[in-house]
Amino acid sequence: MKKFLPFLFAYCLLPTAYCFSQGTWTQKADFGGSARYLAVGFSIGNIGYIGTGYDVSDKQDFWEYNPGTNIWTQKANFSGAVRSGAVGLSIGTKGYLGTGSFLQDFWEYNPSSDSWSQKAIFPSVGRVNAVGFSIGLKGYIGTGTDGLGTYFQDFFEYDQTNNTWIQKTNFVGSPRNMAVGFSLGNKGYIGLGDNDTIFQDFWEYDPIGNSWTQKANFAGNPTTEAKGFSIGSKGYVGTGIDGLNGYTQSFWEYDPAINTWTQQTNFSGTPRSLTVGFSIGNKGYIGTGEDTSNMRKDFWEFDPNGNAVNETDLENLISVYPSPSADGKFTVSSLQFTVKSMDIYNVSGKLVYHSTVNRKQETVNLSEASGVYFIHLQTEKGSVTKKIILSR
Repeated sequence: MKKFLPFLFAYCLLPTAYCFSQGTWTQKADFGGSARYLAVGFSIGNIGYIGTGYDVSDKQDFWEYNPGTNIWTQKANFSGAVRSGAVGLSIGTKGYLGTGSFLQDFWEYNPSSDSWSQKAIFPSVGRVNAVGFSIGLKGYIGTGTDGLGTYFQDFFEYDQTNNTWIQKTNFVGSPRNMAVGFSLGNKGYIGLGDNDTIFQDFWEYDPIGNSWTQKANFAGNPTTEAKGFSIGSKGYVGTGIDGLNGYTQSFWEYDPAINTWTQQTNFSGTPRSLTVGFSIGNKGYIGTGEDTSNMRKDFWEFDPNGNAVNETDLENLISVYPSPSADGKFTVSSLQFTVKSMDIYNVSGKLVYHSTVNRKQETVNLSEASGVYFIHLQTEKGSVTKKIILSR
């Protein structure tokens, strides 16, 4: 199910990667279940939900998040079989969870009774890593893979009122899995993902005309295993595996009114893929997933209207000294921001050092290194890249 991609790097991308950052991330209470990836999430009203997924085995536990209290509460286990890579969506006051682990069953969650009821099965091949969203009183599921080398582009509409499925016009982009999807108003959107290649195309679905229209390509690098959700009139896409740089924190806003992408403040957790995301009111949420070494359970809130710190501020307020360094030792120091993580690359783009820092000052010893290196620093207010010269 997983695809691991070679890490490629081009220094020319660094100066532009953080030029348009806006919005702020705030860490919230860790997800109440175990660390995992390939879980599902959705929101109903002002409450969020995360369940199923994979830690060392497929899961069926199900959890409620209240942003007002910042508390997770375990709810009734999902009533279907354990699974990962499923689709979750909400329609009105009900939540829905189906497919995943190459299954076809489809279930409704009623938060008022904390109970699950089985609905009409998804009418196509059982699959994993499909994409889903809702528009009005209809739900939509499409794409994904059967795990045997077949990727899908079929697309189906679920009618909540009649508990029926209808096949709609196939997704017009290439067959794929690990795509992102969300809805804005009366339109749906699908893009990114992979089959034998990684995509950055992006498509709009009109349920009235039952038609697809290609929109502006995702403005980041081709990306798979990302997460998408909507807040108000804008869509948001981030995290995943960037086809050039591997696990990413990149985060972007899509404005359908002008068909453009704008880079937002990077996700403040570690670079990762296979996260869960949803929105509640005017805030977005991303959590769980996996990074280069671990499954995760941290959980973050995104405020698109927050006051982010721009790259110039970070550049001026974080120091790296001495440079040049004659013995390979240098210090990264910030009077204002906590440095959360540090990645150091040589001029060829090879990662030579990684550290989880979580403090305002860190001393590094690269006594065997010599030459020019680039230090990518993630803080709670955004990211910046600094240069260091080691003249051993």
